[in-house]
Amino acid sequence: MKKLLFSLFITVLSHYSSKAQKEFMVGYVVNNAGDTIRGKIDNKKWVQAPSQITFKQENQNAIKYRLSDIQSFAINNEATYVRKKISLDITPHMSAKLLHSYDRVLVDTTVFLKQLIKGRLNLYYLKDGNTKGHFFIEKLNEPIQELIDHRFLRKTESGTFEVHLDTYNKQLYDLCEDCSNYSGKIFKYPYQETALSPLILKYNLFFGDNKALELSKKEKFKYTFFLHAAIGTYSFNIDRNLSYYSENYNKSGLKSASVGAGVLFDLPSKRGRLGIKIELLYNHYEEDVQLYHTYEIPTNTSYLGLYIGPQFSIYKNVPKKINVYLNAGLSLEKRLAEKSTDFIYQGLGNAVGYKLGIGTKISRMNVELSYSKTDAGLRPFVYITGNIQKVSLALSYALGENK
Repeated sequence: MKKLLFSLFITVLSHYSSKAQKEFMVGYVVNNAGDTIRGKIDNKKWVQAPSQITFKQENQNAIKYRLSDIQSFAINNEATYVRKKISLDITPHMSAKLLHSYDRVLVDTTVFLKQLIKGRLNLYYLKDGNTKGHFFIEKLNEPIQELIDHRFLRKTESGTFEVHLDTYNKQLYDLCEDCSNYSGKIFKYPYQETALSPLILKYNLFFGDNKALELSKKEKFKYTFFLHAAIGTYSFNIDRNLSYYSENYNKSGLKSASVGAGVLFDLPSKRGRLGIKIELLYNHYEEDVQLYHTYEIPTNTSYLGLYIGPQFSIYKNVPKKINVYLNAGLSLEKRLAEKSTDFIYQGLGNAVGYKLGIGTKISRMNVELSYSKTDAGLRPFVYITGNIQKVSLALSYALGENK
């Protein structure tokens, strides 16, 4: 009797178990040719990424699609999985298994990622075989990247400590910089779907109905106005065919100063990393002129300078609002006043050249060290050429930016 009851129990359990295991729901698959095939998919409610699925169309037998057979699949518009080639961080994340190393352990693999958000920014999720959760982000045509949440152990004289690097907040800030909703915001989001999904949704909605390739008109150009002031020193060299004149016409300047304003246009597609800088400055030179081993009275010269060129950010510390950048550009200085009426030494004409700079932005204040070299514009002397080399330290203050 006991054997009979046990056998009956196993039969009933197997029946309901097999029935529960098969839960075909309306969905579709996208094959490698890009064709969408509609039907029903056995919904396993995967905790970890599936390596294959069971699919069937009406009046046809069920077939299995492996990872290599399809690009993506969706179930009842509730869950979408997309095949992606990724670099996966498999560094241990449990406290008892943390590594005594800053380095992460990465493997290249191809998996089905669960797509949480679709739009200009795509957000994906994966739980690996060690129950470690991973979030991945993808923007337009840029490569997919894992949002890095890294933990490791560091040994000091005081003991061993667990270090947590929420690098993903810096990644998210860089990706969202072209959205004025997040301009100047500090990113300190927890590594959870409930926190990251609303962030990405808000970003996508800003650009209009999640249209991945359509830029909002108000975000085509983001610009910042600033005031500029600089002091510096420079040298002025004259060259002739005759070595005698070349030797005697090398001059040294004393001081230079500049005041003016400028604007920096950020390119949205470069996430605030690259921009175009334009400056309009009033430049003043105080010169100590040496002619034939004698000195003339120091003279002052004024110029109107125009500078235009790219500016590229090489480092950003988001919470502290620190930005280190490089810039380079063309320069044109137009003389506003003659420095000398002496025919022998006419002085500088309109000067054309280039300017290089390195600077840092801390909140609204910029500090920049620049080097410029320009043609001295010595005319009408046919056989004379010259150049001005100037080093300046500049301060600028951002007045505001468009939203």
